[in-house]
Amino acid sequence: MDPEILVLAVLIAFLAAICSSLTGFGFALTMVPLLTLVWDVKLVVATTILLGLLNQTALLFEVRGHIVPSRVTILLAGFALGMPGGLFLLERLDSDSLKVMVSATVLVTGLALFWLPEYEIRRGATPLGIAAGALSGVLGPTTSMNGPPIVIYLLGRHGGVEAFRSTILAYFLPVGIIMTATFAVLGRLTDDVILTAALCIPAIVAGGKAGSWLRRCLSEERFRSLVLGVLVLSAIAVLASTVT
Repeated sequence: MDPEILVLAVLIAFLAAICSSLTGFGFALTMVPLLTLVWDVKLVVATTILLGLLNQTALLFEVRGHIVPSRVTILLAGFALGMPGGLFLLERLDSDSLKVMVSATVLVTGLALFWLPEYEIRRGATPLGIAAGALSGVLGPTTSMNGPPIVIYLLGRHGGVEAFRSTILAYFLPVGIIMTATFAVLGRLTDDVILTAALCIPAIVAGGKAGSWLRRCLSEERFRSLVLGVLVLSAIAVLASTVT
């Protein structure tokens, strides 16, 4: 295992934990594109899934009182429908194809969240929730970035920042458990993956505390623009590295 990759993984995990602590999502959206620049994408996905589970468990404890169970159940039902397709793509696609999927996912999500005006889902919330969960189920095993469809869906449901964070974290926790168990059965939690994840744990703890502090010091609009800019640039970098 290259020591430079381990150092970069720790730094990227710290940044990803800050993003996740601030918004309730963004861990994989930050971790995967940046670490994919220097490491095999399938190993990055497995590491991110394992670390994401640890990160989500800690964050969910903070917002447990704001969870809306009905919304979480709808999303999880959709995830169960979409995950088999994601596992199929993971086994069939090569690393370069997965890199393109990673880049496209980040770019589309970043641009959508940046340009999307405020909207409200008034009709068909249940079918749309199942569809968002299903798409998340496809993206989870292939890229570990299963958050974008859920984020866009929840933006239309409103209910405040804490309701948003708690719902998405309550969704991510069981999803993370399912995907971690699946990757373990498939033999994708290799020694390198476990070693990298173990070394990143202190960075995740520190990043979570830093994100909690920044939530009190940084305006939501300014930070959102900053994070989206970083995500879009990292996606372009991954795409460029794949093409070249």
